[in-house]
Amino acid sequence: MNSWQRALTFFVFILLVIATVFLRYELFAGGILYGEAASKMASLAVAGVIILCGYLPLRMLRGHEDDQKDDPQVNDKNSTKDASRETIAATLAAVLGLALTGYSVSELLAPNTPVSAVAPACDGTPVYGAVFFAKTQANGVNARSGPGVEYPQVNRYGGNCTLGFDGYCIGRAVPDFLLKTPDQRWLIIHDRDEMVASGVVLSESAESALGANPSPKCKKLGGLPEPTNITNFSYDPSSGQIRSVAPGAVAVGYGMASVPSKNRAYQVIALGRAPDFVAELKPSTIVSEISVIDGVWLSAAVCLADNVPVVESLRVQLLTFRGSQIIKEQPNSQVPKDTRSLLAEVACNSSGL
Repeated sequence: MNSWQRALTFFVFILLVIATVFLRYELFAGGILYGEAASKMASLAVAGVIILCGYLPLRMLRGHEDDQKDDPQVNDKNSTKDASRETIAATLAAVLGLALTGYSVSELLAPNTPVSAVAPACDGTPVYGAVFFAKTQANGVNARSGPGVEYPQVNRYGGNCTLGFDGYCIGRAVPDFLLKTPDQRWLIIHDRDEMVASGVVLSESAESALGANPSPKCKKLGGLPEPTNITNFSYDPSSGQIRSVAPGAVAVGYGMASVPSKNRAYQVIALGRAPDFVAELKPSTIVSEISVIDGVWLSAAVCLADNVPVVESLRVQLLTFRGSQIIKEQPNSQVPKDTRSLLAEVACNSSGL
């Protein structure tokens, strides 16, 4: 075998190594393969393929050694034989090194659990391709066929492991296991028609990764309409009571902000719970907690969970002060868009109280 044939063989060998590692990556990244055992076996398979493919260059070199041995023009056969053995040993070391590298690269590029997750993936569930990750409690979680404890349990996942999710639906509220605030979201397990209450898992991703609206799959899975409307928002300065009417909601958050746009201050007020979403705010408290110059925006927003507002539900009232006294109260819909989002987030940030 001449030099260009040997070079071609080595080139094909390297391409096969790259293709094998890439295939392993695609199988895990696409969620076709998953699980810790499958991850290790796939990486070992990559190493095995590399060693098998590396057998051809070794045979090539062995054949080259035999050719040299039979060549009448070779003067120093012992020297040639020693050189060939050294070449074979070096090639064997290179093949084994590539196998180890292929195994390591496979585990690094597509481990069983994505690097953005803080805990190993739960057994028996794919996580690659999910938009949101969350960790289960120490005693595990139940997965149900729909968004509520009234739906049948269809699976159970172990404790302190990562689940991947494709979105959420609105369902029966479950208390957040840390904050004890109501959470109406039920998370859809990646690539499965199974749901886990958001309140019983610990988020590993930003809440925004779930999207601003429920998943299109919710209609099939029994999801409820998202509560997007506050039909009545009132504040009585004399009693200090805030009330709202929000059909379908389980919590309405209240917040406030100083009206001047420069160095605007924001303040959480309270989280009102169904059915009447009552909270208390004395006018004197407003003045003591926030800088009042031209006035204060008092806001109300439906909260799907702590720090998860429905921005389009936001209602705002402008309170005008004279000293510590409210002299005028009127609805205000002219709040800038970016400020509306902040007002909604502040209103639902009950953990900031």
